[in-house]
Amino acid sequence: MSPPQWQWENATAGAVAGFATVAAMHPLDVVRTRFQVNDGRVSNLPTYKNTANAIFTIARSEGLRGLYAGFSPAVIGSTVSWGLYFFFYGRAKQRYSKNGDERLSPGLHLASAAEAGALVSHGAIQFTAYEELRKIIVDLKSKKSTSNSGSSDTVLVYLYQYT
Repeated sequence: MSPPQWQWENATAGAVAGFATVAAMHPLDVVRTRFQVNDGRVSNLPTYKNTANAIFTIARSEGLRGLYAGFSPAVIGSTVSWGLYFFFYGRAKQRYSKNGDERLSPGLHLASAAEAGALVSHGAIQFTAYEELRKIIVDLKSKKSTSNSGSSDTVLVYLYQYT
């Protein structure tokens, strides 16, 4: 009788990969968001020449806190979704393999990946919607600082115009 296997190694690997990806790449996401928000029409926002200049300017003026603004929701979402994806992918591969040791065909690997993706996509879609809403709020705050509209329908008008 073989010893019981730990079933969470794939989930752990996915979660660690999701965390590492966000930890390493989040400053670039912040810079991308800043470039999207600053279209040049608002004079009180800093302008950046390029990505490297933006990273150095944000780091100098706001420190690491500025480069990692919004890190918590991003790292939670990525860690959880990649952990779940790898978990479901590993479980699907186990189910498709007849005796547990059989190598799967490329088609069954694809089916396993599609199944895992379908199971995780609902949560990922919700997280993406949250991230997009966060970016819209940042944009609206920057626009509100330069206008006196103050309308409660500003968000609805903005969503209608830009989505």
